[in-house]
Amino acid sequence: MTQFKKWMSLVLAAVMCIGLLAACGGGDGNKAPDTTQPPDTTASDETPGTAPDAAPDANAPAEPAAGGYSESPYITALGTYGSVEDRLPAEDDIMVETLDAAGNPLEIGVFGGELKRAAGGGNWDAGKPIEEGLFRFNTKAEIEPNVAKSFEVNDDATVYTIHLREGMKWSDGEPFTAEDCVWFYNVVCLNKLDGKGVRNCHKDADDNPAVVEKVDDTTFTVTFGTPKYDFIEALTVDLKWHYAPKHIFEEMCQKILDGDEASAIAIGKEITGMEFSDTGALGKECLYYFWNYSGIPTLNPFVLSTESGKNSVKGEYYEFLRNPYYWKTDANGQQLPYIDKIVYTTVQNVDQQLMLLLDGTVDYQTIAVQDAPTVLEAEQTSGTKINLYEWSGVDWGSPAHQLHLNLGIADENKNALFNNADFRQAMSICVDRTALASALTDGWQEGGQAAPQEGTLGYSEAWSKKWTEYDVAKAQTLFESAGLVKGSDGFYDFADGTDFELNIVSVAELNAAETFALLDTYYRAAGIKCNFRDYDRSYIDNELMAGSLECMLYPVTPIGDVSIALKPNSMVPGYATNVAWYGAMKEDTATGDLLELINLKKELDKTSDADARNEIVTKMLKLHEDNQWTIGYVAATPALHAVNARIHNFPDGLVWSDIYRDMGIAHCQCWFIQE
Repeated sequence: MTQFKKWMSLVLAAVMCIGLLAACGGGDGNKAPDTTQPPDTTASDETPGTAPDAAPDANAPAEPAAGGYSESPYITALGTYGSVEDRLPAEDDIMVETLDAAGNPLEIGVFGGELKRAAGGGNWDAGKPIEEGLFRFNTKAEIEPNVAKSFEVNDDATVYTIHLREGMKWSDGEPFTAEDCVWFYNVVCLNKLDGKGVRNCHKDADDNPAVVEKVDDTTFTVTFGTPKYDFIEALTVDLKWHYAPKHIFEEMCQKILDGDEASAIAIGKEITGMEFSDTGALGKECLYYFWNYSGIPTLNPFVLSTESGKNSVKGEYYEFLRNPYYWKTDANGQQLPYIDKIVYTTVQNVDQQLMLLLDGTVDYQTIAVQDAPTVLEAEQTSGTKINLYEWSGVDWGSPAHQLHLNLGIADENKNALFNNADFRQAMSICVDRTALASALTDGWQEGGQAAPQEGTLGYSEAWSKKWTEYDVAKAQTLFESAGLVKGSDGFYDFADGTDFELNIVSVAELNAAETFALLDTYYRAAGIKCNFRDYDRSYIDNELMAGSLECMLYPVTPIGDVSIALKPNSMVPGYATNVAWYGAMKEDTATGDLLELINLKKELDKTSDADARNEIVTKMLKLHEDNQWTIGYVAATPALHAVNARIHNFPDGLVWSDIYRDMGIAHCQCWFIQE
């Protein structure tokens, strides 16, 4: 982190000098803007899914409603939604946004405008930034109310009572009640209609599912057979929303349960306008990714347009429009979000995303640190002012340079080899990390290991340097001690004479081919023959779920997160279906320290004492350090967000983590545009 800040200081100084030499006008520097009251901005002239009968007055300020609440002129111009008070929850249950996730005061914003984004075509590109769970985390991993306004738990942590907001509505105006939460669990999750089933958060220490029951329209209970001390935290990680619109999906789900596949698929097509091959695909898409389908109501601040050409997240261009029934306001009673719509342009690679940021086509992009000089220098030539925001990261080493060997691979020879620590150590030390990092990042990043970052749980200097020395001779000795034998062609084979080739894959849009090309020179020099192929994300996701990927570079789920206790998915086998290093491994197939890791997590789930829980977590992390089940070649850097200066209330100093839903913790409903 210190090294990064030093580099950034040098880059900023250099760019400022360039600006002075070019006799550019003075500016405020590339940092978060001052928190002052901005002037009003123009409002959008489009509507959710259709063209309005009349465009709103571009200069019209938001008029307060009779009860002290106001709405975007964009909504007022439609004249079809009634008063803003009628669309908000009961007054005492409205959620008022006053602070960002780090506890910093938010500016009072103004309505209008569109946020321009680039998307890679995945299901989560649009989902994570707008997702609304029952609860949410702040940047200290503390639980905050969200869709649910509160909860209570009994003395032995077996019964949780969750309270919702009275008068809350779906984006189509239908009431949102406890029935939507209870039905989703009892019908969708228990029957695995969404392809996921009962998440770990809903399982007790004996692996039995919880009982979820409705108390009244705003209350439901979750009951466990054994104490579940971390249910709310686990829920916020594992299931998040815990709801779906029953009034939309009830008939479709009943047809699936009745075995009437044709009728279920027909209903799914009527709901989404899409064709589905079977009820498995239908359930996953509609019930797990339902906000990605046009016409399906959500609780999110933005909903997918229904207008043709703008209503498919798999298309080249699509729009998410403000939710007229959104249930949050700012401190002045203005119904959020401030921004009227988010427009997405689908791109195929990160280089194209960067280009669109620099020419002003998109408003923000998470960038690699080596691209920071390009971003800052572009301001001098294009006039597009861009602020840089630095967030802490939680990945164990740079995700782009992590190598995950599937320790649960079905091939017996490769399974034994990958589970041999000598082989993993050899694959680690046969690479010159200093040269690799310099070549791939133009000297911006340093060599490192897949280990916790400094300042995060589990960090130690020794672990960060484990197996990082460059020693080809030692690597070859280790390959041989792992049972490999060098053939006449100079490459290692299995002792039984079977050829050994390491088949490495990655997601095409992540551009891992360049990294592999450099790694391959080291692997081949040490005697390891490799193949590499890029695939689209959907293929990778299916292969990960099947546990059949042999080895992955730049994994879609890198190892590391805020806490191995809060979210073990990337760090403990059996907790996810998209982690390359353990594949389909679960408790019944794990052995040795991997089984011990799983058992420690089960023990953690039964433990209430804080000191005892910390001791268990320490043991779990020590197992990772001792075994180094994943390999990292380049040290991690902070997440760096380049944001057009017209965007206000973008937070600085947060934590980039899947637990926090990556950009979701930035609360885009609170952003506003000031040109």
